[in-house]
Amino acid sequence: MIKKSTKILGVLILSILIIASIIIALKVDFSNPEDLEKFVHNKMNKTNVPGVSIAIIKDNKVDRYISYGYANIAEGKKVNQDTVFQIASLSKVVTATAIMQLYEKEKLNLDDDINKYLPFSVFNPNFPNEPITIKMLLDHTSGINDNWDVLDSLYTIDSGGGDSEISIGEFSKEYLEVSGKWYSVEENFTENKPGTTFVYSNVGYGLLGYIIEQISEQPFDQYTKNNIFKPLGMSETEWLHKNMTTENFASPYDNQKELPRYSFPTYPDGSLKTNAVDFSKFLVSMSDKSNTILKPETIKEMLSPQSNDGKQTLGWSYSSLDDIFMKKLNNGDIVGHTGSDPGEFSIALYNPEKKNGLVIFMNQQMGLKLQTINIYFMIKRIVNEADL
Repeated sequence: MIKKSTKILGVLILSILIIASIIIALKVDFSNPEDLEKFVHNKMNKTNVPGVSIAIIKDNKVDRYISYGYANIAEGKKVNQDTVFQIASLSKVVTATAIMQLYEKEKLNLDDDINKYLPFSVFNPNFPNEPITIKMLLDHTSGINDNWDVLDSLYTIDSGGGDSEISIGEFSKEYLEVSGKWYSVEENFTENKPGTTFVYSNVGYGLLGYIIEQISEQPFDQYTKNNIFKPLGMSETEWLHKNMTTENFASPYDNQKELPRYSFPTYPDGSLKTNAVDFSKFLVSMSDKSNTILKPETIKEMLSPQSNDGKQTLGWSYSSLDDIFMKKLNNGDIVGHTGSDPGEFSIALYNPEKKNGLVIFMNQQMGLKLQTINIYFMIKRIVNEADL
């Protein structure tokens, strides 16, 4: 009887393994063609990602672009290198660069109390006598916390999309000032003394955008256009939907369902709209002395390790590959940033010494699904191809 039960169990386990193998074979592409474009297409064909745009940079020049899939499924509009994607939190490196420009021009000091530049008072109520500095906002040690009950409610997805009608100044005041309608001691601030603990803060980067407005005396989107996008020739890059002129825009998708083209009040933290061509120019500017928007010494300071055990710099991160569970590919010399929001995923990586980098934009989030393994295979191959 025991032998019979054991035999039945063995057959059951074997059946389960066979079924699992079939499912994996259906969901994951294990092919490895030499041609990189074919490799990317094979992998993406096994996912539900509508479209992907890729740029590989070698010696500060774009070595090649690779495009896959659709910017808009219903319209049959295919992705190409000029397709504009909203890139979520990868946007933060542009906001940080704008701050570093003002620092370079001696318009601010990184160790300044942020209240020097604000028309309202901001402090962590758990440490009311400890100033929050600009550097703390840049390296995510300010103690300003993301209250997602508030932030999620202010995305414009459910209201049909478009730019938020709430300005970054209004939001910052109502979220951070004691009398504000979204103020909460428990939810909006950490219990960590400012400057001591890394806690990723979207709100903090929205506040940096507002500080840029206060110092430059012009809207944040206009400052970055005049001082970053135009000098670098980033002609298809915008922050606001209302300023978009191209129809070559990748609609965000959630499991093949098209989402509205949305935004939120803290748009300097994650609402940049750009393409692989333009963003490659931005990446190259981080080391190309003949075409840079920051001095070499400022870039060096910007990329110096700050918080999170030295992984976080003033805007960039040395742990972007770690963050997407690809730590083995991290050689310690790669700076980068990822971005993820509904219908959006982005990653940019750059090795300042080698002057090599990559850009990957998708109009679908990476989910915890079996098919996501294909995306990891793709990123791993591209990292190797870029020789980071």
